[in-house]
Amino acid sequence: MSNIIQIADFAGTQYSLPEQKYISYQNYLDKYEKQFLTNLLGAELYGLFIADLVSGVPQTQRFIDIYNAFSIDDNNCVRYSEGLKVATLQFVYFYAVRDLSVKKTNTGVVFNNNEVSEGPVYSGYNIVEAYNEAIKNAKEIQWYICDNDEVYPEENVQLFEYISGI
Repeated sequence: MSNIIQIADFAGTQYSLPEQKYISYQNYLDKYEKQFLTNLLGAELYGLFIADLVSGVPQTQRFIDIYNAFSIDDNNCVRYSEGLKVATLQFVYFYAVRDLSVKKTNTGVVFNNNEVSEGPVYSGYNIVEAYNEAIKNAKEIQWYICDNDEVYPEENVQLFEYISGI
């Protein structure tokens, strides 16, 4: 079960999910929200974060600080994150939309194709951009956690890498 994002959170954003008759986006929310947050925070801090949620919103200040967007001057840099919820939304969007162009059948994975018409060739830019935005946000949240390690002693952040989409 997803804890901080719901399917309705995608509506009206640049990460809107197309309506699909035979796909359950909830499966993507359940799987990739947990994967992203566990790697972002570490298993122990993830468990504490989930336990702190009430209706999908953290209650303790240390979790509110990373849940919400922030901008912080750091020497000659500005650290900016859109917040934990937006980063998770971007990460889940990447995996959900990536799989829309393929159909899993008994004979293997095939590309979806209509007999009457064919849609435009999709370059994948939007999903790669969404993934990389999620990673940018994750790196900034991890910087904040590591910079405030006395507040987050349970942290065990994992490395995230950008993708090129090529």
